[in-house]
Amino acid sequence: MATEVLVEWADLDEGVVMIYREFSRRLRLAYDPARITERAALTLLGQRVAGVDAMAIHRADT
Repeated sequence: MATEVLVEWADLDEGVVMIYREFSRRLRLAYDPARITERAALTLLGQRVAGVDAMAIHRADT
């Protein structure tokens, strides 16, 4: 299970509000701030990945 989330902004395709990928103990999340808030993206991520509420959140420089 991942223990860290790296959060990034991204200009995603129409209809895509966020994407994520797991890398061992790290999870990388990109969301489109024009379509969804960071809080909403993390909530949606929590519905997809068990234990996300216990993860450390890191924001990438944008």
